[in-house]
Amino acid sequence: MITYRKTQGRQVVARREGAYVGKLDDFQFDLIRRVIYGYRLKGGGVFGRAGGVSAKILDQIGRDVAFVNAEEDIAWSGASRNAEEGRAWASLYRGTRVMSRLGASIGAVDDLAFDPASRKVVALILDGNRYIELTEQVATGPAAVIVEDTALVRELPQEEHAGQDWWSRVVSSFSSSDDRSEPPKALTEPAPPAAATPESPAEAPAAEAPPGEKPPQ
Repeated sequence: MITYRKTQGRQVVARREGAYVGKLDDFQFDLIRRVIYGYRLKGGGVFGRAGGVSAKILDQIGRDVAFVNAEEDIAWSGASRNAEEGRAWASLYRGTRVMSRLGASIGAVDDLAFDPASRKVVALILDGNRYIELTEQVATGPAAVIVEDTALVRELPQEEHAGQDWWSRVVSSFSSSDDRSEPPKALTEPAPPAAATPESPAEAPAAEAPPGEKPPQ
């Protein structure tokens, strides 16, 4: 899981040509399904041209670079950030208000966490070092984010203390909140068999039937 701000400006390399073709600049996603449609790229130079590439093609964003199969996969057509109904650009969604269902202010969007493999935005980073997982209890609208339960907003682990695996800790906290499993029961030794009493005598071995007769049923 990575964030928009950390990938902005990351170099994009075409595998077939083995060449640098631009830098990641932005991405557009669906506000309802949170699926990423594509990425906006910027060419080299101060006045580099802008282009776009489908999220299905830009399938890997590594630590230092992102990859496309070939340079021809990029459409250099200006790729301006046109507003489209039901969609949003990551850069423009920063600053969006976050509110509770009752209208109380929670904060504002500072960054977006996404998974390039599944092509989905999975969490919002809020101001004040907080985050919220995008579940069915969170509505991402064009003008505001509505949270059903404010308990869904959690503290973000500090990167300098959590190390390189700090996002793994965030992911583990997503699942741990849904863990409702019961603790294991204490192990006890089996109780000894009850002794025979006159009221409940122990069973005696069945008598063998005489030769030629069937045993009782």
